[in-house]
Amino acid sequence: MPNRSPAESLLALFAAPDRAAAILGDLTEMAHTRGRLWFFVAYARTLFSLTRRILLALVVATIARQIIVNSFHIPLRHILAAWGTTNGPFLFSFMGQILAFITDTLWFVLPFAAARYGVRDRFVQFTFAVSVGATVAFLFIPFASLLCAIATLALAAIAAISPTWRKPLIVLFSAVATAFLAIPAVNATDALILSCHPAGSAGSVLTHYGPMLAFRSSLLAVAIVCSRLHRRLLGLPSSADRPLA
Repeated sequence: MPNRSPAESLLALFAAPDRAAAILGDLTEMAHTRGRLWFFVAYARTLFSLTRRILLALVVATIARQIIVNSFHIPLRHILAAWGTTNGPFLFSFMGQILAFITDTLWFVLPFAAARYGVRDRFVQFTFAVSVGATVAFLFIPFASLLCAIATLALAAIAAISPTWRKPLIVLFSAVATAFLAIPAVNATDALILSCHPAGSAGSVLTHYGPMLAFRSSLLAVAIVCSRLHRRLLGLPSSADRPLA
């Protein structure tokens, strides 16, 4: 890997590496005549222009997910209780929590991707179809849940062998897998901190807010993985990666 300066590496997180190098090179060249203060202001302005849409997408996704969760607040109690039984002929008791976690993650990924890339993006369209199928499957509607679960799995299988939809499937699968892996990782970090400072202020914060911090951290990790893989596999719309004039 080429040696990059910290300033270039930071830009490369939000723009293509060659573009990040070109941006920094232009700023550095102009700074010779305009001064160091101008460079820092221009660099900060460029960094904001590259991240503003990501920040907007995070805000939109967080609000949208919370609205969906609140709208399902009362039904969720009955749904999770129903999934905990084996009365349904097509349900298994261990699938409820897993399906709930996947569906909750999709409720975040879909608005994030829609705000980030637009509704015409292939990844957004694929995520919308999977989100609808997973949500209906999670709602524990007799027969409809089974049919939607089968249809969603079939859609994933078709996408896996389709040159057009394989890459959106990889991005979505990676985002959901990141959510599964992030929460245990954050919880393990919390446990390590608590073992070192059981009675300190850090321990008090983690005891009260640990689960919330773990979940928020997992959503941030999902957004990062989604953005990086989308740019690598599907490209980034020019309007989403264009600095302010």
